[in-house]
Amino acid sequence: MTLCLFGLAVVATSTLASPILEQVSFHDDFESGDRGWWQFPHPEDWAILSEKDAALGVNHYLHMKRNREPGVPRRPLQFALLKKAKVGSFDFQTRLRREGKSMIVVFNYVDTLHFYYAHLSADRGRQDAVHNGIFIVNGEPRKRIAGIDAPPALPDREWHKARVTRDARAGAIQVFMDDAHEPLFSVVDDTFTCGQVGIGSFDETGDFDDVVLNSNDAGCEPGATLRPAKAR
Repeated sequence: MTLCLFGLAVVATSTLASPILEQVSFHDDFESGDRGWWQFPHPEDWAILSEKDAALGVNHYLHMKRNREPGVPRRPLQFALLKKAKVGSFDFQTRLRREGKSMIVVFNYVDTLHFYYAHLSADRGRQDAVHNGIFIVNGEPRKRIAGIDAPPALPDREWHKARVTRDARAGAIQVFMDDAHEPLFSVVDDTFTCGQVGIGSFDETGDFDDVVLNSNDAGCEPGATLRPAKAR
């Protein structure tokens, strides 16, 4: 059975209980003005705005109006999650533009204390140990797991394209910027293998557009994949 609602198309297998989500194909360019696909920590902090674009005419995008304080233990909390899809392996893309120094993409989100995120920054990890890389939140303050020597993901305040790929079975995570053929960050980690995907910032603001999520590994249960924190 194939289900298609606005920006989200899914393929589901019927059971006696309810359909089991198997495939997800999602695209949101925010042109409709509908924020209904997104789960916001503070809805009043987010808005769909528009600007003139030489190629697109008038373009709409999702704007973070304000930042919020990180959580304790120290971790990001200000990000919007896609409501309808819990995925294991996936390919996620978005265009994004920072107003401060950085933005984030959250993935395999289980709950507020268990998830990964890619921190996309104006500086290198060698300059700031908690910037520009792949991080894990696992019941304690976030920890870097990749990217310490990578060049800045967002060197300026123009629009950039970020792509995150996840192979949950192999444990592989790769982050690509601006159609590069080689990942800017990469790591193998299997702490979390299922969850939601989201967009936001650690403690700054910025913009998102053209969000795309494709997965043939949906319908998993995030809680079942929870593992104890690893020594690093």
